Amino acid sequence: MSDKPRILVIDDGTTYAKAVSDHMKEFELVRPDGISGPLCLEDGPRAIEFLSKHHDRVDVVLLDMHFDIPEDRLFDIEGASLRRKKRFQGVAILREIRSELPELPVVLLTALEDLSLVDAAEELMSQSMTYILDGEDLDALRVRINAALVESVQEMEESRILWGADPVMKALRRRLAVLSRGRMPVILEGATGTGKSFLAERFVHVNSGRTGPFVVLDLSALPSDLIPAHLFGALRGSYTGAVADRKGVFEIAHEGTLFIDEIQNTPLEVQKQLLMVLQDGRVRPLGSSRELAVDVKVVVASNRPLDEAVFEGRFRSDLYMRLSPATRVRIPSLSERPGDLMFLARKFAAMSVTDPDVGELRDRVAEAVGLPVGAPLEVVMGRGGKKPSGQPRMELVVPGPAWEMLKSHSWPGNIRELEMLMHNIVTFTLVETVDAIQAGLSISSPRMQVDPGLVGLLLSGSAALPTGDEKPITALELDPDEVTVKIESGNSLNAVANSVERQYFLELFSRNGGDFNRMSKVLLGDKGKGRAVRLRFNQLGLKVREIGRR
Repeated sequence: MSDKPRILVIDDGTTYAKAVSDHMKEFELVRPDGISGPLCLEDGPRAIEFLSKHHDRVDVVLLDMHFDIPEDRLFDIEGASLRRKKRFQGVAILREIRSELPELPVVLLTALEDLSLVDAAEELMSQSMTYILDGEDLDALRVRINAALVESVQEMEESRILWGADPVMKALRRRLAVLSRGRMPVILEGATGTGKSFLAERFVHVNSGRTGPFVVLDLSALPSDLIPAHLFGALRGSYTGAVADRKGVFEIAHEGTLFIDEIQNTPLEVQKQLLMVLQDGRVRPLGSSRELAVDVKVVVASNRPLDEAVFEGRFRSDLYMRLSPATRVRIPSLSERPGDLMFLARKFAAMSVTDPDVGELRDRVAEAVGLPVGAPLEVVMGRGGKKPSGQPRMELVVPGPAWEMLKSHSWPGNIRELEMLMHNIVTFTLVETVDAIQAGLSISSPRMQVDPGLVGLLLSGSAALPTGDEKPITALELDPDEVTVKIESGNSLNAVANSVERQYFLELFSRNGGDFNRMSKVLLGDKGKGRAVRLRFNQLGLKVREIGRR
């Protein structure tokens, strides 16, 4: 088998297929019916049928726009005349490919200069396109095929950067891929939990080509009087408490990427110094007479639009312009991309078993039902679900009522909240199954059903989270170290103590969204002892399922 990239052509003619076969020896042309068959697939229905069975034979698709074929072989375009259907048939085929194989790279070929009539602007924006305006422009075609292949490889390597299928997110990814290169700063705006820090590290830095480190400075976690020292560095004795020389983040991030989170918290008197560093590429540590040259890719983030801070006088307009509003990227909230909810839920559920504790639970269930250790875990909707193809798998079935809860939730914590929720759903569902196995019950099916009561309980813990528009809860309103309990008399001091402890655990469970790892951080100072906390939870007679029903 050849190790060359494999190209499938969908076209009612053979011009592009011959160009690949005769002049692009670096690629292998996929001939659908074997070496003696036609060079390409001549219509959409046949192409979709072939790809549904043999997509693993194809690395990239070349798709023509115009198809001059009989109407019964055309995919429909709503409200279009026969002439229009033929002229823009490539768009209809592209839609079908995307619905069946959303990750398969497609290069759409067209000689049309005006695509304004195409009722698929969002779809076209997110595709690799090339315009064939002057005959067979082979070099342009080579470049576009290579770009599609590279993008496909990056998509697989960056599978944890969960872009989803929403057109807005696909357009955002292409824009960030361009902004990642060079020294130009990047502004990421979006609500808490939308993934700004993740994108800065796992996408912008990775695609910047820089060899230096990725360095983070969260200005929301620093007292304002210490921000200059953290940004620019300081010599010993330059300020009260400076007992040793300190390198600033610009110096540490030299030849790498500096991510400044919550940039709007920079004090006004420090913003002028920050502007000079960005303009000159030189930084002077506090108390020093010498400047250091720094080469840093700067990415800043804010949970509020920076132009609002400029308007309110809290952020210098010249610093804002130096950061470049043209590079501003707004990351949508999860509630703005509801079509991605199930896709992301499935991804997070599958990722949850990479946690050693969850993976151990999964393996215990797998062994009990006769599956190999390490069997993948997939989320399916309702009683149906795809039958396992090839590799055996375990299924986490989300019944209709639980799915409706997920769809109607406002997701104030966005992607971060969904990731934690799916981790907890998988953990508790596996724990219930393991408990049943340990109790001697016969479990033979690899399908586990999620308890809607559990989902309701976990969601209730985040329902009161601030979205960023409300006044945040203050420490006086909810002190994490204070819990009110009611003393109930008992027949022994131990019974009274257990009653107090149960009330405390219930309140802690609610405040932490049912996450035992977070509870163990509060109780024991160690997030890795969640199983011990859950054991004590059970010893106190507290059951997750019963709490959910209440």
